[in-house]
Amino acid sequence: MNDIRFRIWVFVFLFIFPATLTAQPHCARKLTKEAQLWLGLLAEAAKDGRPYYSQFDQFPPRKQNTLSSTYVQKTGVNILVYGLDFYYASGTWFRQEYKKKCRQNLIAIVKQAWNKYKAIPCFSWHLENPYVTSDFKNYMGCRYRYGVEGYPAKHRYVINEILKGKGDSCGFGSYGNKNNTIGYKNPAQWFDARCREVAEIIRELTTEEGRPIPIILRLWHECEDSWQWWGKNSVSAEDYVKFFRLTVNKIEKYTQTHNILYAYSPNCNWKDKTDFMLRYPGDNFVELIGFDDYTIGADSIAFQLTIKRAKVETQVAKEHGKVAALFETANSKEATSDRFFRDFLQPVIQSADVRLGLVQLWSTDKLNTPAEIADRTQFLKSGIVTVINK
Repeated sequence: MNDIRFRIWVFVFLFIFPATLTAQPHCARKLTKEAQLWLGLLAEAAKDGRPYYSQFDQFPPRKQNTLSSTYVQKTGVNILVYGLDFYYASGTWFRQEYKKKCRQNLIAIVKQAWNKYKAIPCFSWHLENPYVTSDFKNYMGCRYRYGVEGYPAKHRYVINEILKGKGDSCGFGSYGNKNNTIGYKNPAQWFDARCREVAEIIRELTTEEGRPIPIILRLWHECEDSWQWWGKNSVSAEDYVKFFRLTVNKIEKYTQTHNILYAYSPNCNWKDKTDFMLRYPGDNFVELIGFDDYTIGADSIAFQLTIKRAKVETQVAKEHGKVAALFETANSKEATSDRFFRDFLQPVIQSADVRLGLVQLWSTDKLNTPAEIADRTQFLKSGIVTVINK
């Protein structure tokens, strides 16, 4: 789909014939016309078996404030959904000047992408642990959790502390720096400030006419893993659901923009439908459901398991009136890096009983050799996924 055709199509369906889209997925909250449109477009893509293609860091806000993209330069293809993260533009882990720059860049990119293409961002939020210490060497402060050497065992269940308003003072840790001089009374106070901070960013994501730009917000992903402080070793399934709902309620309260489509996204370490839905926050808090899967391309067994998972989530999405998605994937084996799209991702998308509305690539280092570029370019231009051809 080229740029001009898409912009005309958006105008027609948004302002003239909105009822001609596929029946809208269930959403209990009020949505702007633009957000309703995009929810309908994602549902339509799932129905047609031609998902929107997204790439994390298509436009990297940590480095730039423009729509310049090495992916476009190498493939000649631009996209209508692109991946971003609130992590580096919020929180207490990074220096204020770094956060400010990332925030300004992020806002500029979202505005430009909408004004030029009517494209929308798919946000993740790798929020740091409120108790992370300044001597923690990992850039990803969310990895500071129970099990890490030196982590205070009494704060294993940070999310329970947030829910109950308990815990100790926090928010002092600063990446590569001395401690922050001002902290917070407890994790609940700290988390409320983080939600307000993200809400402020979202309120600035507006069109030239001042209307809120639609966004996807994928909250607390890969929740059945344990690498992060909202993982299964740090929070019960019951508390995870409460935390997800608390986050949605706070963001909605502090934004009042009605432009957010929320997403639920475990990793691929679940066995069946019951396991997949164990931490599901409920139909009133989610518009998209999906999973992350980096095992695609590892071997034939992993490949078949991915297809099985995609079929399960497709069925779940149908039952709950949601849009199914594959939120994170990338080639995990060097031997198949030059045919990942042709031999693995494409067959997953086109498998019988698989209907995805969105597929997002995460890894940013798999587009180096001529063979890798050709594999991705052919996939993007083949009509298998929905993109903008340059």
